[in-house]
Amino acid sequence: MFVESKRGIWKEDLIQREIPSIPESIMRQFGISLDNVNHVANLEELRKTPPNIIIAEAMKTFGFMQNYFKRQLIKKRNKYVMGLGVFQQLFKDKEKKNVKLLKPASVKFKNIYRPYIGQDATDKTLLVFRTGGIGDLLFIQPNLIYLKQKYPTCKIKFACGPQYQPMVETWDCVDEVLELPFTFNHLIHSDYHMLFEGVIERCKEAEYSNAYNIFSKWLGLDLPDKQLLPRQEPKEHLFDECFKIIDKWGIANEPFVLMQLRASSPIRTPSHDFWVKIVDEINSRGYNIVLTDNPRQTQNIDEFIKLLKRPQKTFNFCKHSKSIDYTIALTKLSTCTIATDSALNHIAASLDVKCFGIFGPFPGHIRMKTYPYASWVDANKHCSPCYIHSHKPCKNATKDRYSTCYEELIDTDDKLKAVVDKFEELLDR
Repeated sequence: MFVESKRGIWKEDLIQREIPSIPESIMRQFGISLDNVNHVANLEELRKTPPNIIIAEAMKTFGFMQNYFKRQLIKKRNKYVMGLGVFQQLFKDKEKKNVKLLKPASVKFKNIYRPYIGQDATDKTLLVFRTGGIGDLLFIQPNLIYLKQKYPTCKIKFACGPQYQPMVETWDCVDEVLELPFTFNHLIHSDYHMLFEGVIERCKEAEYSNAYNIFSKWLGLDLPDKQLLPRQEPKEHLFDECFKIIDKWGIANEPFVLMQLRASSPIRTPSHDFWVKIVDEINSRGYNIVLTDNPRQTQNIDEFIKLLKRPQKTFNFCKHSKSIDYTIALTKLSTCTIATDSALNHIAASLDVKCFGIFGPFPGHIRMKTYPYASWVDANKHCSPCYIHSHKPCKNATKDRYSTCYEELIDTDDKLKAVVDKFEELLDR
């Protein structure tokens, strides 16, 4: 979450650093147990287990950075709300391992926690908290739209990582965007808390139910599928900026497919060879392709394009994607998106752009079932779907550390063509 390397899968896998274990005495002070990470059968069982959220007090002032995006400051004597995993990474000085930076606050989270489960939100302040990625935040959003429409006087605060804030700050249903970790004052001054940590990671119900349905049920709303659609619009100046870029490439007046080749986790990322076959087949049918990722991936994507049979039909947007709102603007200009189990397709759905998913460890329906302009293919290997939420590679991975379940989707020419045929069927809808 906090530190990325320049090696491994796509040269940007998370470093598997030795994270200090938390002494049992400290765990007791937080009022939680490591047993809380165990899976449960359904959401009702999950409600009986206190979330692994803690309140820590800073013993020193120090800074840290999430995903190279923004340096954040933790101030001495202030209390902060964070996930247990974040505390594990931050509570000791990385250079001086015996120097503690955080300690348990005098108040326990479970004594303050007031979960929102469908209560009347008139004139109430609702605090939303999710450390997860872009897709996870979009899974939440339809419920906030509904609540804001039903209770116009409620105030919604949304706490998320700084790299996601350029997106969330454009949502009309959110009144205030907070950084994670956030200060204790926000917790006690909110009437209800909407915490989604572990909701899909620890609940077996999430292995067969769509993520939008799970999140809505968790809030006691259980909205119908037709209401579980994320909604957003690109920032106008970035839309214009992206148009100028594709105009310079000569494809402003031509349809193009926007693709994302990586997921946030290695286990959900197909190999380079897999994507070369997919892109070559799509190019051969006359489509232009634009590849997007963060600017640090620019060189990697340049090298990938050199492997293609028709490199002149594929373009690299990475250096222009300074934050997620650039990709949102570019998505609005695209004809369709293609991605593995990652953010891009969820962004497309929020913009009414067609999206095509390629799934391995997770089946497509638990992510894309509610989207009206979507299609997907699922791997059908003996070990998939495995439902593993992890930043480690697949245990059955190839020597290059890629998940093998994707490979069977295109291990013959006929299978490869069938995948791209299904993509074209979506375009023709």
